[in-house]
Amino acid sequence: MVHDASPNLSVVVDDDEFSSVQGDLVTVEWFINGSKVGEKNVSSSGAVNYSDTKFPDGNHSWHVELTDSYGGSLTSPTWSFEVGHFDPSVTALSPPDNSTQSTRDISLSADLTDSDFAFEGDELTAEFIVDGSVVGTDTLISNRTVSTSYTMQGGTASWSVRVTDDYGNVVTSETRTIRSPSTLTIRNVSTGEPITGSAQVTAKLYSGELIFTKNTSDGTIDLTGVPVERGYIIEVTVDGYVTRTVAIESVFEQGDVYLLPETADTVYQEMTLNDQTGDFEASSTVLYVERPIERNGTIEWRVVTGDYFGADSVFKTTLEQDQRYRLVIENDDGDRRELGAYIAAVNGTAPLDVGTIQWQAPKGDTYQWDAFVNEENAALRVMFSDPEDETTSFNVVVHERGNASNVIFESSATNLSTFQRTQPLSQSQLEQDWAVNITLERNSQTTTINEPISSAASIRTPVPIDTRWATLAGLVLLVALSAAFPSTLSRVGAVAVVSVATGITWLGWVDIPMSVIGLSGAVALLGLAASFNSY
Repeated sequence: MVHDASPNLSVVVDDDEFSSVQGDLVTVEWFINGSKVGEKNVSSSGAVNYSDTKFPDGNHSWHVELTDSYGGSLTSPTWSFEVGHFDPSVTALSPPDNSTQSTRDISLSADLTDSDFAFEGDELTAEFIVDGSVVGTDTLISNRTVSTSYTMQGGTASWSVRVTDDYGNVVTSETRTIRSPSTLTIRNVSTGEPITGSAQVTAKLYSGELIFTKNTSDGTIDLTGVPVERGYIIEVTVDGYVTRTVAIESVFEQGDVYLLPETADTVYQEMTLNDQTGDFEASSTVLYVERPIERNGTIEWRVVTGDYFGADSVFKTTLEQDQRYRLVIENDDGDRRELGAYIAAVNGTAPLDVGTIQWQAPKGDTYQWDAFVNEENAALRVMFSDPEDETTSFNVVVHERGNASNVIFESSATNLSTFQRTQPLSQSQLEQDWAVNITLERNSQTTTINEPISSAASIRTPVPIDTRWATLAGLVLLVALSAAFPSTLSRVGAVAVVSVATGITWLGWVDIPMSVIGLSGAVALLGLAASFNSY
């Protein structure tokens, strides 16, 4: 057998007349499979070759017929040969058979080899076939892995790889089955263990369309038929656990529903959306309340509750007391905003502010923080933002001013970009003075912030720019105001400048220590009094 589609056929031709004075001319005619395919004239002894025909795989016969210039002729014996090429080989299909995919967009791949690459070469065309349709192709001229991307449509799908070579050989791999997730497991959020009690389950699409209402007793929820590309809201009720409403982006994103035991210390929360961007309308915005969950030795943020805010801009839920959560919102257009960490301490209302526009300082520290008491809502708020994600360690303590042992709350986190905490205050706590202590590490540098907390949040006018720009603008205003007074009114100007500095500091626009303002005010008033005494 030869592995060449155009093998070289050769005969040796000799004629005694070639060496005579008159010479001779011999015509060599080639016959393959009974048909003449070519001829050649020779006038000397030697090998005569033919390789101009490309043969298909299989058995073939050939012979030559010789005729000289004197009318002599000769027919050779018939010889045979077989042309054969190797079938391509398809191995190592991935994903494995009957595997459940964790993402909607997956890669189908296989290893292709062909022994003909070592002979006259070959070109393979690989076709990826899913449920009878070609979803991707690849070509190759050497052994390698071929792949294509495929987007799951939900349920199960059968796939294979069909390979065609240049010699007409066609090989199809074994068929594999892939599956999209179709089951949710109900778990205890405290232990991570499945809950096998009787459960009442209601599921609906984000659009509000009801999917099903069913009971389950084995700790799983069958989601066969739920569109994988659409989010859904699922409500689960199990005896002994807090009823949960959970927003899940798709069956690929999360395969578990976590319930909070009724025996856990819990707090009731009403989270109110306060959108200042106009991008997150309450009726079309979903809140995801995430909690760090350990699974197989890895801690991941998983959604434990969530739903649309609705027309009243309020999401009501029960959370575990003093547990750290992360809040994320998403509108129907797919725009997402991470609101940061949240710790539920006591029953109450938590406003969720979605951003004023921030102008970043051109250089230097760009993190921002704020702490104030909102007397109208009877709550103390602490917020921190690091748009550059450079905070590797964060610790905040709020305590009574002058009494560091009276701590109202404390929280720590690592590798965060935002933090916010709303602490409800009793009437007696509203009458107390509080201070905040923040210790953070950024770029291997530790920064400590110790500041009193203002109780005048109701008159604050937030400026929607970075605090460094606000401080610069405030200082420019003070300098301009100072320049507006002539030398004859310098003492009056000093009093005016101190008054304005006090006002913009009280409004939170700039951060001038009150001790400096007090000293400046005293000097200005003494100067003004001296000017009156001089008359």
